[in-house]
Amino acid sequence: MLVRSKEESGISYQLLRVAWLLFDYDRKICFYGTNTRLFEAEIHLVVAIRENPGLHVAGLAQKFGVTKGAISQLVQKLGKKGMITRQRDPENKTKLLLGLTEKGQVAYEHHARLHLEFEERVNRLLKDEPEENVLFLKNFLRTMAQEIEALEE
Repeated sequence: MLVRSKEESGISYQLLRVAWLLFDYDRKICFYGTNTRLFEAEIHLVVAIRENPGLHVAGLAQKFGVTKGAISQLVQKLGKKGMITRQRDPENKTKLLLGLTEKGQVAYEHHARLHLEFEERVNRLLKDEPEENVLFLKNFLRTMAQEIEALEE
């Protein structure tokens, strides 16, 4: 019988274990049904392009709270990876209209399916829990995320 240390049975250890398992899982799924690795910022830009048709680089930059240059770099990378199309806006020749290629659409759909499956898994695990426990967990995770974000500042 394996004896666990106090540390391994603690909440912080379990949180770190879940974080590492999710990190490892994310590394395995980062191709999103294609043969091309996509990083988090790239797949989220694919999602934004698909869910906001007609949004230009400036609008995407505003949506993500980053510079137009940062979005332009991602657009170039996604273009090279065969995920998006770029064409001049006929109404404003200085702007690009962005769309998804077939490969980009596959990545979008795979990403959406992964989110749905994850949400279903979480809901299944919490379905029999009293609402107060679910609210506590939600608040705890929100606060924990804020604490971790504060470490980065």
